[in-house]
Amino acid sequence: MKPLHLLAAMLILFGAALAETHPVPMIYQPLLPVTVKPGSSQFTLTVNGTGFAPGAVVNWNGSTRATSYISSSQVQAQISAADVAKPGTAFVTVVNPKPGGGVSNTIFFPIQTPAPYAAMSQVTSFSVPYVMAVADFDNDGILDLAGPSQGSDGYFINVYFGNGDGTFQPAFPNHTVLPVQSIAVGNFNQDNFPDVAAADGIGQNGNIAVLTSSQGKFLLSHQVFRAISDSPLAMGDFNRDGNLDLLVSGKNGGYVFFVPFLGDGHGNFSQGTQTAADAQPPVHPAIGDFNGDGILDIALPNEVLLGNGDGTFQPPIYLSNSSGNSVSVADVNGDGKLDIVTNGMTVLLGNGDGTFTYTFSINLNLNGQSIPDALIGDFNGDGKLDVAIDGYLLLGNGDGTFQNPVLVANGASLALGDFNNDGKLDLVGASSLYLQLPAILSPTSLNFGNQNVGTKSKPQNITALNDGVAAVSITDINFGGADPHDFTQSNNCPKSLPVGSTCKIAVVFDPQAGGARSATLNLNYQGLGSPQTVALSGLGAIATVTLSPANMKFPLQVVGTKSSAQNATLTNTGTVAINISKIATSGAFKQTNNCPSSLPVSSNCQIQVEFAPVEKGAATGTLSVTDDATGSPQKVALSGTATLVDISPLEINFGNQRVGSHSSPIPVHVKNVGTDSLKIDEITIEGADPGDFSQTNNCGHSLAAGASCTIKVTFTPQAKGKRSASLELTDDGGASPQKVPLTGTGT
Repeated sequence: MKPLHLLAAMLILFGAALAETHPVPMIYQPLLPVTVKPGSSQFTLTVNGTGFAPGAVVNWNGSTRATSYISSSQVQAQISAADVAKPGTAFVTVVNPKPGGGVSNTIFFPIQTPAPYAAMSQVTSFSVPYVMAVADFDNDGILDLAGPSQGSDGYFINVYFGNGDGTFQPAFPNHTVLPVQSIAVGNFNQDNFPDVAAADGIGQNGNIAVLTSSQGKFLLSHQVFRAISDSPLAMGDFNRDGNLDLLVSGKNGGYVFFVPFLGDGHGNFSQGTQTAADAQPPVHPAIGDFNGDGILDIALPNEVLLGNGDGTFQPPIYLSNSSGNSVSVADVNGDGKLDIVTNGMTVLLGNGDGTFTYTFSINLNLNGQSIPDALIGDFNGDGKLDVAIDGYLLLGNGDGTFQNPVLVANGASLALGDFNNDGKLDLVGASSLYLQLPAILSPTSLNFGNQNVGTKSKPQNITALNDGVAAVSITDINFGGADPHDFTQSNNCPKSLPVGSTCKIAVVFDPQAGGARSATLNLNYQGLGSPQTVALSGLGAIATVTLSPANMKFPLQVVGTKSSAQNATLTNTGTVAINISKIATSGAFKQTNNCPSSLPVSSNCQIQVEFAPVEKGAATGTLSVTDDATGSPQKVALSGTATLVDISPLEINFGNQRVGSHSSPIPVHVKNVGTDSLKIDEITIEGADPGDFSQTNNCGHSLAAGASCTIKVTFTPQAKGKRSASLELTDDGGASPQKVPLTGTGT
């Protein structure tokens, strides 16, 4: 048995543990998984954050789910298939048990069909200059909006209660007794309805009004207190007492300082200890636990102030390579550590110890004083966090880097939420709401490149996706723009495209004229944002070439030998480069060339053709050039005659010879290059002056294969002047009779 004094000590410690005050928890993006498809099966949802206490539970749309406490920075909940059966967006919070405890901030969980990108359309305008807060103020499961206004009888915060379909009820005005420059929304009096703290942003003489709600209507100011407020309010449980606190900032000598106002859980706040920062105003801080000690810290674009857990903060830890004046936090690279994203679109990856490493930035070329906060969420349902800044959307790659910005909203994007419950995050801009479209086309542009006029390209596909909440009724698919008749399409799209389904549209480019051609493919449907368009472009190419000469005739050629080359010229006479795929000859002809695979405009190349017969007789063939020019393949007709009789020399000039006298005989050598005997019918002298020439030979009437004989020719001019004839050999060797021209001059 243990001694009584030890048992008493253990009971005291146990009682102290039971009485430990739990902080208000804070949860971070991303939830894991980030999103799921509608109709998914049951899964485990991992929620990361800080300040979780044993007994903490996850709320899904305000209802508890079976929760496992993993650590003070992680809990897991079981989400049923029924919870994600249809498209929509769940509100996820974590609730710590009493004493203290309370409800965390809300993170949206989209139930969405993945899409390659997000497209939006403006649908609503508001009477307030700009919306400052998004929350479910009346706890009906539908997001509402709040923003400041001024009337003849004072200052107001207008609340627009949502209808859940992207529309809102008329503004409900709430007196604030002061002009409003910044709003923070939280459950300050622990009644489970969101309350509002509104700051006038006047600075040294500034005030903050706290409006506690009654069913979402802030009828009276609960408390108004003096507080320097040069920048937007931030919020968190900085002293870990289970009550939400406010963080305000002021400036002193051009630099920022922070003052926490500590909440008492009843909607009242008292001033805490001031902490100096080294940043220049204006700055929009973000709150998170950056060193994993369970205590909330402050992040600025260029420094971090670690919390002590009692509402005070340590001196700044400086950050480098950052830009912008506002900070948002999330785990954008999935390593379980909070990262920083500034509204100057700089990404600093957290190291988990309060320090950060610069990894990514994009210059959006925006006015640094007017840029709103970076809004972080999964806009296209691909499971990766994206960033929206000032109407631009940058899709995330999941590793802390982001794709190029795309303008999706005309104006500052000030808040995000799913306002029509289709599972897709929307944006609130200055006086405007931008909803994601129920159907999108991908890709958003097609370039067909060069295509010969009058010919059709290979089809390129466009995918139409319905990632909305209802079937999309397709009314027409057509073309518009400058050259609609240059494109055709076929598709397998039904008249009603079911939720989560896709169809294909195959587009063909058939240019009707040369030069740049463009059009748009239009998908017309019943619903927001119709028609959706895809930009089409291509170049109508005038692709022509000439190949000359039209034919080539080769002189008599001995079988087994090749002739001298004759040249053909290929010239690009069109407006685009010609792609040459093949140059070939047929029959007893060979080619070589210096033609490139792509022949530039106005350029030419040479093709050398040789006659190389392998059998006797007349030979024909074709030189053909296959390319992408009109009339391909281009052709040249080839012809020649081959013989088995190899005669040398091919002509004889006896020069000057005195009339009546005999020249010395000149031998003509004859060889049978065939594999059979050559039949010789006769050897004669023919032509203009046959009597001036004579011959003797030893050829006989048959010449064996490979054998040779000799014909000796003598010139005996019968008159003065030019004399001519020909030695003719009649045989069966091909091209008979073979002729050797004979010339001489009688003197």
